[in-house]
Amino acid sequence: MKKYYLFVIILFIIICCSGCNGDVTRALRHDNFQYGTEFSCEELLDESVKVKFLTASHIITEKGKIYEVSLSQKFSNDTNCKKANTSIVVDSIFDGAVVKGTDGKIYYLALSNNTTQYAEVDKSDKSINLYNLLLSGSDVIKVKTIDSSNGIYYVLKSDGNIYNYIVSHNNNDKYNVSSVSTIYNKNDFGGNIVDFNYEGNSSTTYIRTNDKLYRMYVDNSDECSKYVDIECKYSMKESDSFSKYKDYYFAYNGNTLVTTYGRVFNASSK
Repeated sequence: MKKYYLFVIILFIIICCSGCNGDVTRALRHDNFQYGTEFSCEELLDESVKVKFLTASHIITEKGKIYEVSLSQKFSNDTNCKKANTSIVVDSIFDGAVVKGTDGKIYYLALSNNTTQYAEVDKSDKSINLYNLLLSGSDVIKVKTIDSSNGIYYVLKSDGNIYNYIVSHNNNDKYNVSSVSTIYNKNDFGGNIVDFNYEGNSSTTYIRTNDKLYRMYVDNSDECSKYVDIECKYSMKESDSFSKYKDYYFAYNGNTLVTTYGRVFNASSK
């Protein structure tokens, strides 16, 4: 009899959890997220793990630990993640490709034809002076290139604001900050900004605080999707699904959302 009651309790919990996950999925799809693949990673999908950055190839925890992720195909450990073979502890990030470690050094995060993954960036890289300039502050969390030709970069700092940096450089690759201004003020978003992405008028542009998520939405989606001569109009609005289900957001970068129940969602194009 005890085994029967235990079985009933476990079954009840499973049904309740499944139902709640279904509610989250429906809310996300209503919020213009597209239902995607499953995400298997027992080591990361743990209540004690909090994600600081999600890139196309990595998850970085709030403690600065680096994990490699593959959303389309599993690793040989039969999961979608594995701990990176590096001792780097991440302090801040630049364009999802370069990081500053807690040791103050700059490292390559993303793998490319011209870089060695997790290697220290040295003087042979012409951008090293730019990385040092924008990542040097102990209060810098994230840097995003907005317009490299005009030297425009957005910088998220630990005070909860995002700043617009104008950077100039000469033929000797010496970089200087020409001006700094606040581009997104935490007071306009109800609290300290903890993450962001900017892609102009795109659903992947967002501002995130601990309690709220603001995304770029199309105000006239029906019209501009139907008629070629109707221009889409965008505005930044609070996400209702995040406000209600933020505890189910495990990792998010504007393009991709991974839920705590192991489901991947992709932002729609509009």
